[in-house]
Order: sequence, then structure tokens, then C-alpha cells
Amino acid sequence: MKTIITRTISGLVFIILIIGSIFLGPFTFGFVFLVFLVLGLLEMLNMIKSAGYKPATAQVLITAILLYDIVLLYIWNYIPAKWLIVSVPVIFLIFIFELYRKSKTPFQNIGMGIFAIIYVAVPFALMNFFFYPDMDTSIPVKGVLVGFFFIIWVNDTFAYLTGMAIGKHKLFERISPKKTIEGTLGGFVFGLVAAYVLSLIFNELSLYEWLGLAAVIIIFGTFGDLVESMFKRSINIKDSGNIMPGHGGILDRFDSILMASPFVFIYLMIILN
Repeated sequence: MKTIITRTISGLVFIILIIGSIFLGPFTFGFVFLVFLVLGLLEMLNMIKSAGYKPATAQVLITAILLYDIVLLYIWNYIPAKWLIVSVPVIFLIFIFELYRKSKTPFQNIGMGIFAIIYVAVPFALMNFFFYPDMDTSIPVKGVLVGFFFIIWVNDTFAYLTGMAIGKHKLFERISPKKTIEGTLGGFVFGLVAAYVLSLIFNELSLYEWLGLAAVIIIFGTFGDLVESMFKRSINIKDSGNIMPGHGGILDRFDSILMASPFVFIYLMIILN
């Protein structure tokens, strides 16, 4: 009982923090997710080190934060779009930093550092664009971003409940033995229902655009969950961290979101621009 209460409180705090940061605006959201980025990146680097690799923690963090800040400055209209190209040479700082470490495994260190940045920092940075789904305007909206998280949470919840109730056929037993095809389909259906409800509340997208968005989120969010499970299974751990009592680490809560974010970004750019 105590575990359930702890898990519930922890989950509510997490949800309130995310939804609250959205309604407080792009600046608050940007800073809150910068914190999530740092915490998530530290978890991923610890996982990578558990696998026997040695990326430079401080240098990777510095590079990731620089990339994230460049995106924020553009979104907040402090720098023009052409300055986004600075993101490319920033990534190459990882190569320069490695020169001064005198490591015998520079290939692995550089590769794993860049992997961590792409997997964690890039999706968090892209989520800030969801405040402006139509890039021709500079007026922030909240519906798309609220919908993004709401659909993820509805899918996760009902995939679990449906799987518990009627799940029989394994979805990807080698990676996640508890996931079932029935649960996945249940999450998908209720995710589409959530998209329909969102279309009645927020008019940034049409009904069909909301349904398309939900499909993208659910499909790639499911892959994100499986990918994170693959990483954890490879180093024989249950959770990526323990910062959230009853839920594990930041990456455990954002696994679906990290994978879905880039694909949602592309989807929004295609349908709205």
C-alpha cells in the first residue's frame, strides 16, 4: 500500500510539473526541460559506463547544454534561424575534448558521447518547437504540447490495463516479456479517443491532424519504450535511475517521449508548413 501511495504521489508531482511548465509558457518549459535533460543525460552516461564505455561526462553535458540553448535562443526570437547552423560545429567539440583525456578508447568515447546527446538532448530540444506548431507565427500555443504528453500517458495507461485484462500474445518478448499485442492495440485505440477529445478542446489542429498526430506518437512512443528496455536489459538493470520514487529514473518516464519527439516534429512541419 505504501508503495502505491508513493508511486501515485511521485507521478502526480511529475505530471503537475510538466503541465504547469507548459501553461506558464515557453520560458518556464524551456528551463524545466533543461533540468530534465541534464538529469536524463547523467542517467544515460551512467548506463553507458555500466556497459564498459567511458564517455567524458562533463564535456558531453557542456555540449548538450550548448545545443539545447542554441535551439531555445532561436525559439525565443533572440537569434535568427541562420544561427541554428552553429549546432553542427558544437557537436565536434566532443572530438576536441577527447584529445585532452589521453584515453586508449577515443572511438568508443566519442561515439557514445554523441549517441547520448542525440538520444537525450535532441528530443528534449525539439519539444520546445511544439509551442509554435505553425512556424510562420510567433504566438505560442499550448494545445499541441499538452496533447503530446496527454496522448503518451493515455496510451501507456490503457496499454497496461488492456494487457493486464486480456493480453495473451507477446509483442516483443525478447526485449519486454510483459508487453502484449492486445495491450498495444488497446493503448492505440484509447490514444485515438484521446486525440478526438483534444480536437474538441484545442483548435490548433483539425480532427484528422490530431488523429494523425496520435498515430505518430503511439507508434514511435511504443518503439521508444522498447528501445529503452533494450538498453536496460543489455546491462541487466530494472530502472535507469531512482530520482522518482516508484517510477525509476527520468529516462524511465521519458522513454516513449524521447523516441516520439523527433517524428512528431517532422509530422508538424509537414502538415503545417
